[in-house]
This record gives sequence, C-alpha cells and structure tokens, in this order.
Amino acid sequence: MHATRVVTFLLGAWLIGTLFVDSMVYTNLRLPEVAISGAPPAAENIIKNYGPEQAPLLLHYYAGETNQYFLYRWEMIEIGMGLLLLPFVFSATDRKLIPLVMASFLLIVALVQFFVVSPELAYRGREVAFPPGRGNVLLEERLTKMWGLFAGTEGVLVVVCGALAAYVASFKSRRRASRMAALEEELTKRV
Repeated sequence: MHATRVVTFLLGAWLIGTLFVDSMVYTNLRLPEVAISGAPPAAENIIKNYGPEQAPLLLHYYAGETNQYFLYRWEMIEIGMGLLLLPFVFSATDRKLIPLVMASFLLIVALVQFFVVSPELAYRGREVAFPPGRGNVLLEERLTKMWGLFAGTEGVLVVVCGALAAYVASFKSRRRASRMAALEEELTKRV
C-alpha cells in the first residue's frame, strides 16, 4: 500500500474523528437544559422528587463525565494515529522536514491534551459540578478557560491536519508532474 494513501486515510480519520467528538462534547454540555425543559411526565415526577435545583446539577455532572469518558478514549486513539502517522509521512514525502515536523506537532498536541488539558478539565469539572464549587465564580472561570484551551488545541489539530493533508496531496502531484515532464522529455529526445 502506498504511504501517501495511508497518510491521507489517517489524516482524514483524524479530522473526521476530531470534528465528531468535538460536536458530541458541545452537544452534551447543552443537553441537560434541553432534557429538563422538554421532560416527559415520568421524568418530570423524578425531577420534582429530586428537586428542581438538584436535577440539573446531576445531569450536568453526568454530561461532564460522559465527555471525559469519550475524550479520554479519543485522545488515546489520536496518540496511536500520531505514532502511526510519523513513519508513513516520512516515507510518503521523501523524508522532507516540514511534513515530519507537522506530524510530530500533531502528536505533541495530542499528548498535551491527554496528559495536561483533559485531566485538568476532568478535575475542574468535578470541582464545579456541585456546591460549594458550583456558583464559585473563580472556579467556574477557571473551568471556562480550560474549555477555551481545549477548543484552541482542537482548532490547532484541525488546521495542522488539513495543512498536512494539503501538503501531502500537493507533494504527490508535484512528484507525479515532475515524473511526467521527465518522461515527456525522454520521449521527445527519442523522436
């Protein structure tokens, strides 16, 4: 199998997976309000028994834990794809430095997310899930900043993945064009 095809597949999977997981995380953060506002009668009884203040807290906590579960697994997959991507980028681009640096950067960002950003998000999310953390402006501001950092790293991943995919695609077409020009020149000399 051509290394370029493997690189293209991995980058496409990485982009699609990142966008899917990001949309799921964003949706999960908004679902507790939707679930409470449009609750069926059986759920309304549970919410009334729990208390109108307690049910949203529990649903927000559940949404946060669900997000951490999926983010942890996706980041492990990203690290694996980054490790797999490096040797294929190396061979697909004839050992050029720029694409190798871009692929390494993708792996580094995935590692930073896995070891720094996501654990901090999980800790701060649990800290703010219930009182006394809930309602503490400083703690909630810190959590918001961590979500901003997460969104920023995700944006960087998407941009660098797209740039690397464009580079690999254009590298292959440049290589093919130069081979075609050499072949035409050889044919011209023969005629």
